[in-house]
Amino acid sequence: LTCNSCEVDFFGYSEVRDSEVKLYECTDCGAIFSLANGASLEEGMQGKFCPDCNAPLEETLEEKTAAGICPMCEGRDYYGSGAAEEVELETYCLEVSN
Repeated sequence: LTCNSCEVDFFGYSEVRDSEVKLYECTDCGAIFSLANGASLEEGMQGKFCPDCNAPLEETLEEKTAAGICPMCEGRDYYGSGAAEEVELETYCLEVSN
């Protein structure tokens, strides 16, 4: 990704390779969460907190198709640079009961 504010290129994610999950980002700290398609987002967030910043997930989770935080200015205004590389990112799984 490339930051619109300071033009720095940085790693983020811009597509979901596994069509069986949706990705979400904590708007407070940028932690990434995954949820199986068809699972209830409300149930996955209810009463749970972000393991990185302890923010209530019900208030901070936002669905994303591209996400990341600029390492220079910490901005979240960016665009895809077109230079794709496959990277593995740690995500937290939103657990729901069956």
